[in-house]
This record gives sequence, C-alpha cells and structure tokens, in this order.
Amino acid sequence: MKRWTFSHILALLRSFFLIIFACIFLFILLDFLFPFPKDALKRDPTIVLIDKDGKPIRFFLPRDEHWRLPVELEEISPDLIEAVIASEDRWFHYHPGVNPFAVIRALYTNIRAGKVLSGASTIPMQIARLSDPKPRTLLSKLEEAFRALQLKWHFGDDELVEIYLNIAPYGGNIEGVGAASYFYFGKSPRALSPAEIAMLTVLPRSPSTYDPTAKSLEAMKARNHLLKQLANRGIFKEITVREAMKEPVPKRRKNPPFIAPHFAQFVFGKFRDKRRIETTLDTSIQKIAEGAAKGRIGELRRQGIDNLAIVVIENGGRHVRAMVGSSDFFEKHYSGQVNNALARRSPGSALKPFLYAMAIDRGLVIPATFMLDIPTDFSGYIPKNYDGKYRGRVTMREALIRSLNAPAVRLLASVGLEDFHKMLRDGGLITLDRPVLQYGLPLILGSGEVTLLDLTNLYATLAEGGVHRPAGITTKGTADYEEKEIFPPEASYLITQILTELGRPDMPSPIWELTRDVPQVAWKTGTSFGHRDAWAIGYSGRYTIGVWVGNPTGRGQKGISGSEHAAPLLFDLFRAIEGDGAKPQKPMGLKLSTIEVCKQSHMLPTPFCTERVRVTYIPGKSRIPMDNYSKQVFVDPETGDMLLGDCIETRPSQTRIITTYPPELVAWWRAEGREVPSVPPLSPFCKDVPPQLSPRIVSPDKTTPYRVLLGTPHEYQKVQLIARASPEVERLYWYQDGKLVASSRPDARLFIPLEAGTHNLVVVDSSGRSDSITYEVEGKDDEVLLGDSK
Repeated sequence: MKRWTFSHILALLRSFFLIIFACIFLFILLDFLFPFPKDALKRDPTIVLIDKDGKPIRFFLPRDEHWRLPVELEEISPDLIEAVIASEDRWFHYHPGVNPFAVIRALYTNIRAGKVLSGASTIPMQIARLSDPKPRTLLSKLEEAFRALQLKWHFGDDELVEIYLNIAPYGGNIEGVGAASYFYFGKSPRALSPAEIAMLTVLPRSPSTYDPTAKSLEAMKARNHLLKQLANRGIFKEITVREAMKEPVPKRRKNPPFIAPHFAQFVFGKFRDKRRIETTLDTSIQKIAEGAAKGRIGELRRQGIDNLAIVVIENGGRHVRAMVGSSDFFEKHYSGQVNNALARRSPGSALKPFLYAMAIDRGLVIPATFMLDIPTDFSGYIPKNYDGKYRGRVTMREALIRSLNAPAVRLLASVGLEDFHKMLRDGGLITLDRPVLQYGLPLILGSGEVTLLDLTNLYATLAEGGVHRPAGITTKGTADYEEKEIFPPEASYLITQILTELGRPDMPSPIWELTRDVPQVAWKTGTSFGHRDAWAIGYSGRYTIGVWVGNPTGRGQKGISGSEHAAPLLFDLFRAIEGDGAKPQKPMGLKLSTIEVCKQSHMLPTPFCTERVRVTYIPGKSRIPMDNYSKQVFVDPETGDMLLGDCIETRPSQTRIITTYPPELVAWWRAEGREVPSVPPLSPFCKDVPPQLSPRIVSPDKTTPYRVLLGTPHEYQKVQLIARASPEVERLYWYQDGKLVASSRPDARLFIPLEAGTHNLVVVDSSGRSDSITYEVEGKDDEVLLGDSK
C-alpha cells in the first residue's frame, strides 16, 4: 500500500486548487462571453395613478398586459421575506446560487421513488427560469444553474429577493407580490397577515393549481400546510398559525381602481413614461362632482342637452381636485368617453371679466364709468345683446353684471384686439391659436375656442389676485413654472366685487332663488354662438369651479343658456364642497381710493356740475376725464335762444347750465322715440355766427313711391342715404325702425337694401340734432325684395 507523504498531500491540494481556479476562470470567461440578460429582469410596470392622499385611482397596463406593481424590499413585510426564504431556499444566504446538497438530496429522493418528488431549485434558479422560460430538459437545467451562479455573483441577497418577489407569477396576468397583494387582498405587501403571507408564498409554485379564486380547497390545503411548516421553522408562533388557518382564502380578485376616468386618461397621456404618478385629485371632491353631474343630467336631457363637464381647482397651488368629462364614462349613446373638460368650445360671454380687468388696469374704465349700450357699426358688424335689447347708457359694473355685448365690443375696440388676444394666451388659453384677425372683435363674444380646464384656471387667476400659474394635475406639475401677473390685484379685486353680487338683474328668478343659500362666490356665465355651449364658472376664497353643458356633437339647442342650465349645477357643487364656504377675501395693501365725480357723467367735476357722488378708483392709474356733460351757455331771457359771439354783448343775456350727452347716445334715444332735451337754438340776432342747422334727409324721399321688383338681383335693389348737414358736423348716425343701419361722415356714399313695408328713418348728427321721415316700399312678403331709388 502506497504511503501518503506530505508531498503527495501537497500535490493533491495543488491539483484541487488548480481545478477550483480553473472552474472559477472558466465561470468568469463564460460570464464574460454569455452575460446574464439583465434586461429580462426589467419588465414594464403597470403605471399607477394615485390621488393626493396616496390612494390608487387608476392602473394602466403595459404593452404585454401584465399587472405589475413593483415594490422595493422596504415595502414588503419582513415576515413575507422570511417565509419565502424558509420555504423556497433555506440555505439562500450560504450557497453560490446552486445548492449542491439540495441537488444530491433531490437526485437521491427521485431515483428511489422512480419519479420526481423533490426539486432543488434555489431562488436564483427560479429567477433564471422566470427570466428566460424554456422546456424542462437536462440542458436547460444546466443553463439555469449557470444563470443562477451569475445572479449570485452580480447581485446581493437582498436584491435577488426583491427581484424574485417582483417577477414571481401569481395567476393569470398578475406578476409580482405588489400586484398580487392588491388584487387578492386589496393591501400593500407590508400590511399582509400571516395567512395572506402563506397564500402568496405558495401560490407561485403552481398558480393554476393553487388559485384561491378557482380552486379554493386546494389553495387552502397548500396554504395551511405551509403555515405548519413555517411554524416548525420558527417563522410564526403556533397560536398565530392556528388563527391564520381559520381565515378563508379570497373568493375573487379585486377589480383595478377606476376613479375619475377622464382625468386619469388625461394625466396618463401627459406622463406615461413614469411608473407612479402622484396626481392632485381629491377623491372625495371627485365623488361629489360625479354625484352632482348625475343629479342634474336627467333634467338637462329632457331639455335636449346631452352632456356636461366639471372642473374643480383649488386656488392655492392651482391643483385640479376634480374633473368630470361627461355624466357617465360608459354611455356610448351620449359620447360618454369624450372628455368635454378638454374639448375646444366657444366660451360665449365668459371672457368678458378679463377684458374689463385689462381695461381697469390700463386706466380706461372704473366700475362706475358710463358706457354706451347702443347699436354700433364696426365696418358692417353690429353687435347685439343676448336679449336683442339695448339700454342706452350703463355703468361698467352693470355692463358686466348684465353681460351686455355692445359695451364689451366697444371696449375691446379701445383696448386693442391684439393686446387682448395676447393676454388671454398668456393666461393659458392656448387653444386661441388662430391669427387674431380671424377672430375679430367677436372674440369677446365667443368667436374663439377654449377648454373648460383652461378657462376655469384663468378664473382662478382672478381669485388669486391676478397671478397666473398653470393648472397642476400632478403634485410636482407646476413646481418649475415662474408665476406671472396677468392683472394687478386692484383690478382683480374690483372685478371680483362685481361678480360676487348675487342680485343679477338678468337672471331668471328661479335661478336667483338657487343662489340664496350658496357660499358668497364670484361667478359668471356664458352662452356660445348658435346655442351650442353654456358655461358657469365661479370662485370662492378656496376653490374655482367650472361647469360646461351642451352637446358633444356640437348640435345647438334653442334656449340653452349659462344662467339657466349651467349655473344650477355650479351652485350645487359649491354647496356640497364648501358648505358655508369661504368668500373671496380682500387682499391686503390694495391701492384703492374713492374720488368725487359728477353724478350725471361720473367724470371729474367742473364748476358747472352741481350734483356729485364718490366712486372707487385706482390712484395713479385710473384716467377719469373732466366732465363734458354739464355746460354753461348764455341765453336770451326773452326767447330762450342761445347767444354766441358778439351778440352776447348786444343782447340781454343770462347764464344757464345745460346737460348734453354723447351724440351717439342722443341719436339712439331719438331713434327710439325718446324725448331728449335739445341745445337751445341759436338766436337770429347772432348774425356773425355761422348757422348751425339740423340735418335734413334728402334720400329716401318720403313722397317717392318705392317698390321691390321681381327678377332683379337683391344686391342691386338699394336706396341711397343722403342728408344735408352743417359744415361742422363730423358724423351722421342713421337708424331705421329703431335699428342702427349706418354711421359715417356726411359726404360718404351709403346704401341700404329695400325692404317691403313702412319704415321710420332717423338721422342724428354729432351735435345731437336730428331729422326723420317715414317712407314706404311696396312689395309682397313672400317675394324677393328688390327695388330702385330715384
């Protein structure tokens, strides 16, 4: 027998270490040549949207349609981690990826039994198999073992456990313990009970066999067996296991959350590259808004209005707290999946507060400024009020409260269309993206298109003193945005004061009743061209709420209006969300004051103004002109005629204060048949003063018979408007049957179409003097109106 010497032992050890070194070298070489496909471990997650309190509101599947809610190890219950290691790979922390003792044991057991009874898979081996599934052959097992060694080489133990728990199958298209915890138990992996831990530990072994929703008995049996095993291995106490075994297994999977579907889709479209999106949604406010929408939609549909939309923004931070895109997301007949909160619609009169705020900022008006509400011709465009009536002279405050169109268009012409358009764009109304001249002056009446979200946010700018920020849909959505002041706080406050008045003269009494117990809020309505859209937007000290009602198809509905159809829903929302509410507060440090003005004109008083009132204005900004209504003239005490020039010295005279009004206003008043005090006529003794004659209508001629003629194109059948006027007259205003039909210089060539009937024609010059005639045009109502003039 050969004796073992020290040199023999040394040689044997040398050979052993040489083999070990060769194996290590071979492994490193193979690892270099065939690196582990780490990308297979990075699977697209389910995108999770959560509300402001961290509760999930919507899941969006990745392309392979697997539910995955990846979690970090710190988010998983330590008991679950221990249970997985104890049951799947007891020696996980000690072997290099493959457990040779487990392999030998499994081989011995399976050979003795003549069939497969035991496996030797470690956690790294299971990860390798899950990352690259293949048929179970000896070759695939060897590759699996090699990949397991690579995993152990490149990753730490904690990383491997985290990877395994995030890719393990849990039945159907549920992958990972995060998704499994939610869908089976409605919990996070850190909040699982021992029974739930055991169920999720055993389920990946055979998801179809142990599916608790399909095979509850098999699932419970496997779970309870594992619980006993975990008790034996010291993971759980015996009493804990006994209680856990009494718990039932889940009978059905939890449905994924489906809250605020329109809002969720909007956010997902903006941030689909993020795994977890923290939104600004307030689920409680969203439910209130959805409930209010369902409560009103029936009544609206009975009136031919198909759908609605709601946006709620919290002013501080400008967070979107609720968005309802339609009354019911699943209503196909009413286009329920269309998000009407983001649809481009005509805002009607809802832009007027911003024009008035801009005009106040520029010093053009104050709330007490008198404005003309009369027919005004802008190159053929004559704006009309919603009710078809004009009121003559109104204050700016009244013009905004009544939402009068004519004063607003006149003011826009003074402010400047381009500047107003730019301000709206700066305020976030980015859908006003056409060249400004395509909108024209009707922009203030809704010739452009805006979205409910953008418009509501611009009203929130008024609520925050004129400081603009974009609406935030995620908690970090506007963090990098630099605030800009669209309106000064003084202008914003004055507009807010006007919009807060509850007693709206133009509001139907049933709607006014709805506002009586509403929190004191500032609000405005709008109705679009063609009766397609109705709006109501309001703001309190805390929230701004926007409501749109209409038809998603763009179909008009006669009689639709913001005050009657959108405002009631707005008031419902303020009651439900705020209760007593928080009315808009007056900001500190406003540079406002009051000033004395002439009562008749609301202009700075002259010595001839006897009655005066005080009005609010912005010192250093508001440009209030001197009063030109009250004038002192000299009159002949015998005749009452006005004296001018040298005849003041040659005739007895006395002073008299007279009141004059803007010529346009006088012209409209007289066209309406209203008695207007005239300036005293010039005394015939004043022969050195050029005569100031009233205008005289020359054409049409009241004695000439006019007739529409058949067979002649309508555009050629017109009558010319001609009037003789004094040389000093700058402009003539023509009214037919109470409607402005033209205004121009006295020498301009003007024509109007002939229309069958008897017509009253009035011309008024720029000094307020007038003439009128009545003329007739013969013809039948059912004939095309044609005619000629002499």
